[in-house]
Amino acid sequence: MSLTLNNPNHSNSFGNILRIAIPLMISGLSMSIVNLTDTMFLSQLGATELGGAGNALLLLTVLLVIGMGFSTGAQIILARRNGERNYFAIGSIIQHSWIFMLIWSVIVILFLFFVLPLFSHFIMDSTAIRNVIHEYLNARSWGIIFNSLNIVFVAFFVGVPKTKIIGFITPLIALVNIGLDYLLIFGGFGIPTYGVAGAAYASNISEMLGTLIFFLFAFFVFKHSKYKLFVWQGVNWKRYRIILKISSPVMIQNFIALAAWFVFFTLIEHLGEKELAASHIIRSIYMVLIIPVFGLGDTINSLTGNLLGQGHSNSIFRLLKNTNIIGFLYCLALQPLFYIFGEQIFAPFTSDLQIIEMGLPTMKVVFSALFIFTSIIVGFRVISGAGKTMVGLAIESFTVVIYLLSAWYLAQLPEVELYVVWLSEFIYFGLFLLMVYPYLWWGNWKELKL
Repeated sequence: MSLTLNNPNHSNSFGNILRIAIPLMISGLSMSIVNLTDTMFLSQLGATELGGAGNALLLLTVLLVIGMGFSTGAQIILARRNGERNYFAIGSIIQHSWIFMLIWSVIVILFLFFVLPLFSHFIMDSTAIRNVIHEYLNARSWGIIFNSLNIVFVAFFVGVPKTKIIGFITPLIALVNIGLDYLLIFGGFGIPTYGVAGAAYASNISEMLGTLIFFLFAFFVFKHSKYKLFVWQGVNWKRYRIILKISSPVMIQNFIALAAWFVFFTLIEHLGEKELAASHIIRSIYMVLIIPVFGLGDTINSLTGNLLGQGHSNSIFRLLKNTNIIGFLYCLALQPLFYIFGEQIFAPFTSDLQIIEMGLPTMKVVFSALFIFTSIIVGFRVISGAGKTMVGLAIESFTVVIYLLSAWYLAQLPEVELYVVWLSEFIYFGLFLLMVYPYLWWGNWKELKL
């Protein structure tokens, strides 16, 4: 790793980008396969169960973005400290992150049990879907604590960056999750049928296993003493202020982005349950196939912080170019799959011909926009990796407003086809692209001190 930290040409090379990104891709792919499997299993229960559980997962993700944003801000700072070789500060950042995430997890759990039931009927028309949402979230609640701890572990290993362990642990817990999914949803081997709640229980148990493995690795295998990871360094409120200064815009930005995603699916739900089911199938496939994109984004985020910490800001443009090339080639390789094997990709999720018929053209629209999305993620993560999270929040806020207005307008058209509503993705991504790259060329992101 010393070569990576001391040689900027090595840091931004294709080989080093892929060395860091591939374990993250494997990790993300593993968890997305779990979501895909959830979708396949729940689709066997019916469109109501599929749509309700999908919306429940979106709502839960919206609630968890506060913690996710905090860990992202912590990762940005610890990557900079890693570049500066201020290793003890990294251990303190992680300890503060664990405390914050545990507190936020408890708040989310209390919200799910006592607050959500009071207003859920205002955001969901279908009583059946609303009941599925409550069933799933009540079962999922206690696993949130383990999910939050794992997020901090991942932030640490990405920021350092030592990502191989992430590529090992996540596939392991994904396999456990998939096996438990089948047993707990449908029953068998003496285990009762839990239906929708079974998918939640499977996620909880596998995430608890992941937390245990992460801890055992970090304590017994990883050289944690270098960072004082498990040596209590005390609570430093100034440390929280620094992290929150960077992470709070990320929290708000993630909340806005995911809330917009939730609002978008609420608009789809008003079109009909089959439209909602088709959209969730597309979302599940999409979330698997964009994993390499997010892996590249996390990589460029970490390397940007490390390079800035070393004082090699000019090397970031080569890093940006090389990462964009990798992303473009990946998207190019995917496109024939959707046009040649579209029905085969869609068929495992449902036998309903009407859902397939409205889903196929929608899937082509969504994945054609993947080229733009990939370039956005790569460029945007340079901005966030530099710590300019307020700029990211401003860009996200403006584009989301235009996105939701366009989606709402399209959804109101008489007898509108599902794929037409999804065309709003092009408006969202296109506007985002036009704002990110001019800032990268002419903005002052390289001068920020953390």
